[in-house]
Amino acid sequence: MAIGHRKGWSITAGIAVLVVGGIYFAGPWALKSWAVDSLGKATGRPVTIEHLSFNPFTATASLRQLNIGAGDSPVIHVDEGEATLAWRTLWESGIHVERIDLEGPRLHLVQTPEEGLNITQLGGSGDSGKSTALIIDSIKAQHGEIDWVNQTQSPPVQLAVTDLALTLEGYDSRSSSPMHGEATGTLNGGQLHADGRFGLSPLTGDLQVRGQEIGLKLINPWLSQLSRVQIDQGTLNAHGKLAFGEAEQGKVQWQGDLETNSVSVLDGRQRLFFSVDKARLEGMDLLTGDHLSADQLSMSGSKMMAIIDEEGAFNLTTSLGLQSEGGSKQENQSQHGASAKENESSEGESRNEPQQEGGMALALGHMEVSNGAFDFEDRNMSPRVTLSVSSLEGTMQDFDTRRDKSASYSFKGFESQQTPVTIEGKFNASAPSGVMHLVVDRLPLERFAPYIQRFGGYRIEQGTADLDLRYQLRNGQLDANNHVVLRQLDLGEEVSNGDTSLPLKTLIGVLQGGDGVINLDIPIDASVEGSGVDVSKVVWQVIGEAMENMVTSPIDTLDAMINGGDDDTKDKDSGGYEEGPLSRVVTKPSDD
Repeated sequence: MAIGHRKGWSITAGIAVLVVGGIYFAGPWALKSWAVDSLGKATGRPVTIEHLSFNPFTATASLRQLNIGAGDSPVIHVDEGEATLAWRTLWESGIHVERIDLEGPRLHLVQTPEEGLNITQLGGSGDSGKSTALIIDSIKAQHGEIDWVNQTQSPPVQLAVTDLALTLEGYDSRSSSPMHGEATGTLNGGQLHADGRFGLSPLTGDLQVRGQEIGLKLINPWLSQLSRVQIDQGTLNAHGKLAFGEAEQGKVQWQGDLETNSVSVLDGRQRLFFSVDKARLEGMDLLTGDHLSADQLSMSGSKMMAIIDEEGAFNLTTSLGLQSEGGSKQENQSQHGASAKENESSEGESRNEPQQEGGMALALGHMEVSNGAFDFEDRNMSPRVTLSVSSLEGTMQDFDTRRDKSASYSFKGFESQQTPVTIEGKFNASAPSGVMHLVVDRLPLERFAPYIQRFGGYRIEQGTADLDLRYQLRNGQLDANNHVVLRQLDLGEEVSNGDTSLPLKTLIGVLQGGDGVINLDIPIDASVEGSGVDVSKVVWQVIGEAMENMVTSPIDTLDAMINGGDDDTKDKDSGGYEEGPLSRVVTKPSDD
């Protein structure tokens, strides 16, 4: 009996040795084949594994060079990994993994117009009877990378998060419930941290995000879709909530604060367009395709560069997409309107979608500018005209395109560090309507010398101007009351490239009183059809000024009206003599 019992144990032990030996020698191959087949069914993509081993005592599998997806850029790639399987995986359908630790994983996301985001296609054939369930309780990754290519834009947009550390919990291919977790990584030179909910099928995200020193150049592909400007340098700090996908009905929403440092923006010709040392946007709420609002925008050390180039193009309009480099805004609008009419019916039929009216709603509660600057160059003039407003300080309140309410603004600065400039008023973007009041004291007229030289025919030697300009826009109609005071205006020699026959010296001689001051009120009436100056009011001012000067300085005024304001010592036969407006009524002695 004892001998038989020992014989039975010997047979059992022998069978166990054979099983263990079989598992030792054939197990890795069988396990690898089973894993490739199961993962392929679970993901619906081809799977390759370079090496896979399994420890039956701990139910732990180790792998190297896992690829899910075909081609040189699979959807998922893992250098090394270790997975702890739940024991019930051996007798239940599907794969249940308690924990996965990954080293060097790479997630390659591609978004196409035809198929959408590739990762959302993972999950088998979509037939519950043929796909294999995949359950993962916990995923941890180190030194990973996520790269995203958006092929719905031209050229394609690419982003990459590197040096990724990731923790996710609660993945189940049978459920649409999102996972929970957190991740940190490097995005365009800066640090990014996110935690919250994230799901693949359907794609959804509800994350708290913090970013530090992220390079702003990454938004250039999106800027190129809206305008011709691009970020040359600058960094971004961010703190807030990011939601996308199903969490926001297919849109992207950002709610939080943004801060930028050392930003410079180039126009379409690679010239400096705008720069700011520091800007902070608080209480920002962005929902793509719907609205962009913020409680407060603060800018310090901002600078705007406005340029009229040699061909007459204005960089503010060409760079912001309001006018093409080679044509006028009206021409572009007509061309755009023609092409829009041609495509309107076909697009409406193919998409079967209602056309949206207007763009995104914009709102800003409060804007504050400190130590700002505004530079202007007219390179179309010779010599070049330059203006520079510095030490710009001011605020704007309650800008909102959604409401019929006017925003108020007030800014002060100095032209060339010496001439005070004040701009204030109100603007209603929904109407549009508004008022603006511009005041400049003692502006040196030599700044405008090229304009006077071209349109007045004389060089300007000295003189200052006080400007009190008031503009009102209502129902597409612009009314302006401009009060201009010219002081000690002194014209130099006549130039040959003047574009007018205006007797400028004569007018100055008539209007300028003994104190060297000229006062003019110039009303302007403008609309979308055109604009004009009420000449009658200006003429009566000229007559009034002339009559007043006749009383105070009769000899000088008559000399200016008869001789045109030229030096009496000039030889009338030398060609330098210019007749005044009354010289024609001075008769020669009679022959009688």
